[in-house]
Amino acid sequence: MILDQLKNKSWILVLIILLVGLVVRLKNFTVLPLDAHSMRQTDTECVTYFLYSGKASFFKPKACLMRPVSNIDGYFFLEMPFYEGLIALGYKVLGPEIWVGRLVNLILYILGSLALFDLLKKWINKETAILGLIIYSFMPGSIFFVGHALHPDAMAVSFILVSLCLMWHYKENGKKINLILSGLMLGISVASRPFGLICLPLLGYFLWLRKSKIWDYLIIGLMGIMFYGWWRWWTKYLNIDVSWENWVLFGREKMMDLGILKNLVWKNVAGETMGKTASGLAMLGFLVGIFKKDRKIIPLALWGIGVFVYWLMVPNGNLIHQYYADVYIPLIVILAAMGLNFIWSKSKILVVLVLPVLIYNGIRVSNYHFQLEIEADIDTKVAEEIKKEVGEDKKIIYLARANSVPLSLSHRQGWMLGEWPTDVAGQIWSFMEMRNFKFDYIVEPKHKMDLKTEDWDIIKMNYPLVKSGEKINIYRYQ
Repeated sequence: MILDQLKNKSWILVLIILLVGLVVRLKNFTVLPLDAHSMRQTDTECVTYFLYSGKASFFKPKACLMRPVSNIDGYFFLEMPFYEGLIALGYKVLGPEIWVGRLVNLILYILGSLALFDLLKKWINKETAILGLIIYSFMPGSIFFVGHALHPDAMAVSFILVSLCLMWHYKENGKKINLILSGLMLGISVASRPFGLICLPLLGYFLWLRKSKIWDYLIIGLMGIMFYGWWRWWTKYLNIDVSWENWVLFGREKMMDLGILKNLVWKNVAGETMGKTASGLAMLGFLVGIFKKDRKIIPLALWGIGVFVYWLMVPNGNLIHQYYADVYIPLIVILAAMGLNFIWSKSKILVVLVLPVLIYNGIRVSNYHFQLEIEADIDTKVAEEIKKEVGEDKKIIYLARANSVPLSLSHRQGWMLGEWPTDVAGQIWSFMEMRNFKFDYIVEPKHKMDLKTEDWDIIKMNYPLVKSGEKINIYRYQ
């Protein structure tokens, strides 16, 4: 009877934590995805919309931003669209509303949270599980990128946690279905964000605890890469050019610069993704594990080494975008929970003092991500005009550098200004070249011009003005 009451109390606490976590993630719930990394978010939503509307298929997804310039069908092969497909399914049931994507994120947050709690409760203890759930629920990156943003990281991170949980169940009961499902969850996660493979040491450790045969390791390894590997092959088979995304692989020499490295660790990772409080607790958990000679620290340390390897493999991505750290949120959560549990064993009062700081830090830092982009209002109005004046099957050159948001919000395909041949170059010759790529209109935003005035004056001579609206001018290719 007493044990049952304790179990009930722990689940009540879990439900309270999840409820508060959900409330925190309701911010901007019905707002267009124009907060942090709006280009990536609106591009994701556009892929989703085309899947929903039947203008693209799961195996040939399309985006609004067309890259490179020769990709005249606008194919989108950066990730296998499991995440976009899930939201598209929600669109079919509930309608193509932004909040449907956010609802999917909340479901993924709950799924990942319950998997984390179940894993830590069985692997370590109930106290660590509850503390880990609190930490995960209030990490800045978890609040925004896993629980809010229209971003494949929401699925990638949640499915890593589910994969780990299922693998622990396989270690405990030996049911092959748990091994297969663990591999399946890992495979979907990796197909969404391939860097999630760095969690393999912990999966392998659970197999080692079970004294598994080599076949189990091969199964989890092969299933982990099967979707992503097939997707790369399929991209090559279709002859789709995704080389423009190789920018994430450059900049390795910058990792040798202590100032830049400090910015990566202190700002991107510890600051904006994990939160400095959680990062400090993770360091404490790591040191406690070493001094106590806890075997659990070995696979976690190997996962940590994988993070450094990941930095070196994808330096620019990690240096420029903080969400590249999302795939090791589970690692930091586990280590931080171990650190906070150590404090709990020494002083429960101190934990009571630390938790408000952790929660405040997470919410305050995540608020930075929730802020709308500077030109959000103008981009929305431009998109409305494009949607009204340009047919769905027409392709546009939008005269803004590094801003495809109006294209995606209007669900119209086209190019933006940037570096040739990824985007349209800001010179006259590139507009002559673009005649080969079947564009229909040039759209000029009236609030800014990212072309030189003299170049634009010459370009306009070749394309007649067909519409002058409140926010845009539209020129037709003839």
